[in-house]
Amino acid sequence: MATNATPIFVFVPGAWHTPDTFDIIRDLLRKRGYESATVAHQSLAAANPSVGLHADIANAKRVLQKWADQGRQIVVVAHSYGGLVAAGAVEGLGHAQRASTGQPGGVIQVVWLAAFVVPRGKSLIDMLGGSWLPWMLLENPDDGYCYSSQHEQIFYHDMTPEAQQQAIAKLKPHPKPSFLEPAVHEPWHEIPAFYLFCDQDQALPMPAQEAFARTLGNPGTYHADGSHSAFISVPEQVADGLELALREGLEKSGVSTAAAAAAATNPAAGNRVSQL
Repeated sequence: MATNATPIFVFVPGAWHTPDTFDIIRDLLRKRGYESATVAHQSLAAANPSVGLHADIANAKRVLQKWADQGRQIVVVAHSYGGLVAAGAVEGLGHAQRASTGQPGGVIQVVWLAAFVVPRGKSLIDMLGGSWLPWMLLENPDDGYCYSSQHEQIFYHDMTPEAQQQAIAKLKPHPKPSFLEPAVHEPWHEIPAFYLFCDQDQALPMPAQEAFARTLGNPGTYHADGSHSAFISVPEQVADGLELALREGLEKSGVSTAAAAAAATNPAAGNRVSQL
């Protein structure tokens, strides 16, 4: 199989969100010369509400496997609930792991973008103290889905009313098993990790994000001054952070390519770096 050893960003959405939530940031990255792709959760608005996290992991793994087998250097960008999905999906796909067995490509960095970092065996609900948050609504009688609410405040508070309504119109119900099934892998032990903070986040406040980042050990970090959906409201800042994550991932994974050199010459991502 012909290989293409160039970087690609692969976005993994949060709960309730479809892949087009990343259209703005993906278009910006394209203008900066980067290719990207997205993962669509199998669970999202599934006709069968028993479909959950583990199905999403298996689906995301198939997507990442395809890019890895093409030799691509993958930066996985996981948002919110997507952190659990990405963590399971990258198992066995690390660039260094694949290189040790003579395989091309692989994941050079996992970016947790205001995302849950969950130890193996714990669920998202476990990380919330065992209870659904007030804005996470269940039907009575229970139909198997969780519905988001208070969207303007929780997800999109730094956007215009028009942009808020456009984003809200795309949200879907999410099956409860996505929040209840346990995490299956802790990739930060073998794949470079990066936490991209959203400093105004109302869904995952800064103390929670900081605790998740500490779980990663010594990750690369970057701060975007935006809401839980900073990739929509302040995409330039998020793009700068992702360029930094790419550079660090290439370096930590031992990749030496023209793409690595090109990434290293872009000074934009040098701003707003933080250390835990």
